[in-house]
Amino acid sequence: MHRSSPEGRGARVAVTGASADLGRLLLPLLEADERVERIVAVDLAKPSAHGPKVEFRRVNLAQAGGEVDLADALAEAGADVLYHLAFLSGRIHDAAFAHELEVIGSMHALSAAAQAGVKRLVIPSLTALYGARPQHPALLREDAPLLGCKGSRFINDKVEVEQQFAEFGSQHPDTRVIVLRFAPIVGPSTDNPVTRLLRTRVLPTLMGFDPLWQVLHEDDAAAALHLALFADVNGPFNVVGRGVVSLSALIDRSGGAALPMLAPIARAAIRALESAGIAAVPASMLDFIHYSWVADGRRAEDELGFVPRFASKDAAATLRGA
Repeated sequence: MHRSSPEGRGARVAVTGASADLGRLLLPLLEADERVERIVAVDLAKPSAHGPKVEFRRVNLAQAGGEVDLADALAEAGADVLYHLAFLSGRIHDAAFAHELEVIGSMHALSAAAQAGVKRLVIPSLTALYGARPQHPALLREDAPLLGCKGSRFINDKVEVEQQFAEFGSQHPDTRVIVLRFAPIVGPSTDNPVTRLLRTRVLPTLMGFDPLWQVLHEDDAAAALHLALFADVNGPFNVVGRGVVSLSALIDRSGGAALPMLAPIARAAIRALESAGIAAVPASMLDFIHYSWVADGRRAEDELGFVPRFASKDAAATLRGA
C-alpha cells in the first residue's frame, strides 16, 4: 500500500464538502483511522459531529477567492490528500449556483491542490455519467465514453468535472487522481435524485420496459472513499453494489409501487410530479427507467480492494420508511 504522507507522521487529509452526505459519512472513518493525523473539514458550515482530529475551515469554492482560501488551508495543514466532495445532491433550485459550485468550484479546488502540492486527489462521480442508451454493452467498463444525459445539468456538469480532473492528472503525473464512479447511493440518511425517486410511493414507469439497475448502500460508498486514502491506484473506478436488480423490483424493495404507463403518459406524469414538488423526478431521468445501465465493478474489487457489503436489492430496502 502506498503512503502519501512523509515518513514519521500520519496522513493529513482535507475534505471539501465535509458537511454534505459523503463528507458526513467519511469523517468518522478518517477519525477512527490511526494512520490519519489531521483532518481539515472545508465547507460553508461546520460538520455537526466531529472529533479532536478535525479542524474546520470555512471556504466558499463558488466565489472568487475560494481558490486562495483553500490553497492557504491546504498549505497550512500540510495536506497530503484532498477529498473533493463539494457536490450537490439535494434539491437544486438554482441551476446557475449549482454550476458555479460544481464546475467552477472544482476548478478552484484543482488549482489550490496544485499550489499546495497535494499528492492525492479523490473525487466522487456517478455511473449515471455513462448515460442510459440502447446500444450500451451488458457491462460498462471504466473506458466507456461518458455520454451524459440530455437535459440534465445534474449529470452533465459532473461530466465536465471529470474532464477537468482527467486533464489535471495528465498535467500533474506525480499526483494520484482517483475518481470513484458510484452507482446511485441509497440509505436512510442519503438525499439525492434517486432516493427521492424511490421514495415516491407510486412511481410511473414505462410499459413494456423493466431495465436493470445497480445501487450502492451509503456505508459501502463511505468504505470505498476510505480505501482510496492509501490504495496504490490511479484513475476511475466503478463502485457498485452486489448484483443487479430490475427497476420494478428496486421500487418494490424500497417500499413503493411501480405504475407502468405508455411513454407519453409517463413523461407527463413525471413532469407533473416534479412541478408539484411531490417528488423531484426530473423528466431527463426517463432514459434511466427505459434502458439498462450496468457498470462493471471488477476493477474496484481487484485494484482498490473494494467488496460491497450490501447487495443492490438489500441496499434499496433500507429506504423503507426512511
